[in-house]
Amino acid sequence: MEKAAEGGGTPLTVPDAAARVLLFTQVARAGDLPLVLNALSAAQLNAGIARLGPRVPEAVIDHVIAHGPHSARRTLAWQLRLPAPGPPPVVRRVLPGTFGLVPEPHGLYGHEGMPYRDAARRRLLSFADPDLDRALFGRLEQVGVAWVRSAILRDRVGADGEAVVPPDLRAKLVDFLGTAVLPLSPSHLADTDTGDPEFELLRVLAGARDLGLSLPAARVLGLPGPIPAAEPGWRDQAWVRRWDRPGAGSRPWRLDWDEVLALAQDHASVAGESGRYLGQIAGLDEAAGREDIPEDVRRRLVAGYPQAAWHAARPDVVTLRRIAVAVAALHLDWDGFEQAPEFVAAIRDLIIRGLAAGSLSADEVIEYAVPAGVVLDLAWRGAEEILPAARGRADLAEGVRSLLYQRIGDDIPLWTAVLLRSFTWSGTVAELVDSTAVLGPEHVFADEDQLEELIEDVAEGEYRDVPSANVLMAFARPHVGLELLSEGPGQMNELELELLKGRPLPSGLVARALVANPGTDARRALAVNPVTPIAVLRRLLHEPVDPRNTRLTMLHDVADPGIRCAALELLEQSGTAWAQIMHFAKGLGEARIYQLVAGAPNAERLHFLLKKFARYLGPDTTALLYARLAAEAGPEPVWDVATAIGGVDHVEPFVRASMASGDAGPLLTAAEIAGHRVLPGVTVPDPAHPYDPHPDDPTSWPLETAVRQHLDNRPDRWRIMVHRLMEAGPLEYAQLVELVEKVGTVDDGVGEAVEGEP
Repeated sequence: MEKAAEGGGTPLTVPDAAARVLLFTQVARAGDLPLVLNALSAAQLNAGIARLGPRVPEAVIDHVIAHGPHSARRTLAWQLRLPAPGPPPVVRRVLPGTFGLVPEPHGLYGHEGMPYRDAARRRLLSFADPDLDRALFGRLEQVGVAWVRSAILRDRVGADGEAVVPPDLRAKLVDFLGTAVLPLSPSHLADTDTGDPEFELLRVLAGARDLGLSLPAARVLGLPGPIPAAEPGWRDQAWVRRWDRPGAGSRPWRLDWDEVLALAQDHASVAGESGRYLGQIAGLDEAAGREDIPEDVRRRLVAGYPQAAWHAARPDVVTLRRIAVAVAALHLDWDGFEQAPEFVAAIRDLIIRGLAAGSLSADEVIEYAVPAGVVLDLAWRGAEEILPAARGRADLAEGVRSLLYQRIGDDIPLWTAVLLRSFTWSGTVAELVDSTAVLGPEHVFADEDQLEELIEDVAEGEYRDVPSANVLMAFARPHVGLELLSEGPGQMNELELELLKGRPLPSGLVARALVANPGTDARRALAVNPVTPIAVLRRLLHEPVDPRNTRLTMLHDVADPGIRCAALELLEQSGTAWAQIMHFAKGLGEARIYQLVAGAPNAERLHFLLKKFARYLGPDTTALLYARLAAEAGPEPVWDVATAIGGVDHVEPFVRASMASGDAGPLLTAAEIAGHRVLPGVTVPDPAHPYDPHPDDPTSWPLETAVRQHLDNRPDRWRIMVHRLMEAGPLEYAQLVELVEKVGTVDDGVGEAVEGEP
């Protein structure tokens, strides 16, 4: 009898299962990464890399380059030649009965972005391996890889001083030159990535060391001779432009570090007087983030250009210390920049890379990383999925929890003080907590006017983008969280209401909002917040205090379509007049009305809702819903709705065609066309209405905790875990937790054998 797949359902294909294993590595200790990857066969590893493409986690890329089999390096090289990835795709379904948004299966996503892909490609090029070179060079018609091709044809040289070019690749390039013609004007020669593949390749070939390639290419371009390599040290406008654009520091095979240091000393004049953020230069930032930057150059670079401090290929505790010094230096000209989105994003990415690589520990981040707000924002999880550097972030959460319990305990005044200080704190988490505990609540805010001004600013939303207080409050024990910032039973104060609009939502604050008489603003804040957990929204639906107005508010304001559908049904059941319902519903906007109607569980309900709401829909959303109704109940109910709304003379053309033919064909065709259009909130996510509810306890990391308890440094268990992941069907987050716990019951050395082993 065939064994059922773990989690139920059909087992995944090998590429999908292997991709799941590679993404699962993000919940493992950095030291256990080899145990996970070595449990995969070379074929499985190759399949997983190919399936994920540019979204392979950076730690996996580093391991494959340094230790992986040759075939995995080759597969990785083919993937890294592709453009940088965007966000995970949304799967569209336009079959009857399945319209709307469908998430990517398995709930596991790789790291979006991978800013150090250039460094990975340079490391692969350093092998001078013909297979890797051919993969990275790409097909001749590919664009956007001119710098990689220049490295192969000009910059990377062997012991004889000549470029190392695979013979078969050179032969292919010679054939290309035999038929090449000039596609663009030579005035484009300043740009190596024009978007025209033939021109890009000709320009690269004209700069090759091999005269057998460069001279013919130069003749095609109408040039007197080969294009020389860029001269270091030029100080004209072209030199400035070359350094001040993305790729200037990350893509050259080698950098002239004297030139980099000279630019750092003169960076203010290069940045100009345009008021750009911190006077940053793209090329200098990338140069600082290279893996081959000498340590003495880094020290001198940071001295002349402090912004380089938060760019590092492998961030460590020394990096964090340098950042603190650089922030103090930059305060002279850029006071308060620590809350700027550009700085916050850069520090966040740097910490994630350090935690994922194992070059930073959670304790080091808590002790040395600034500002505290960035660190705290990494210590909670916003979704039931595996996040980049998930294990390091889970360890960070445990470290923050331990520090708070040891230093603050259950002392309500101390908790209040640390929460309020966190809004403006620019130091580390450890400094914030320790100094608050040492000073005590009576000395933290010696100036009462200063405290009142801070509370007023917070209540007015000035610090809404600073999550520190919400995160800290989420770590408080339940009874502490219930009392924090509270003035007692009754309506919530302005400070509490402002925190209800932030993220994450602490359980104590939510509990306060659900007690008797917290005020209508409290419930509306919960309803509107896109991160409010589903369980809280369901409880709000059945709130006994003023249920009608609460449901009307939820119908209009809640982001989750399912909750809005439930609110509508409860309003109908309670006898609320349709005139009152329509007063709220007609202002929802087309996408939300579509979602409301699409939530109908059967054809009868769909027919009813279309009669109520179809007048507020556009042709595309109408086509999608009409097609579903026709598929479930035939075309006649569609004709009934269409004629009831606008009369026979005003029906949509595809409805008229259906009426003329007497079948649903035109309706289904119209829906198929509409389903392939970009309709925010219908076929693609709507950025204007994000919906991202976080778990009930956002500071808990159950999967990472289970891995810590059951799999850490246990080779046999990791081998079994990988085997289970490869053979299982689709698994939700909670099922992954159960699977880890189940594997944890296996004793090392006496567990089940993996197939193919004795």
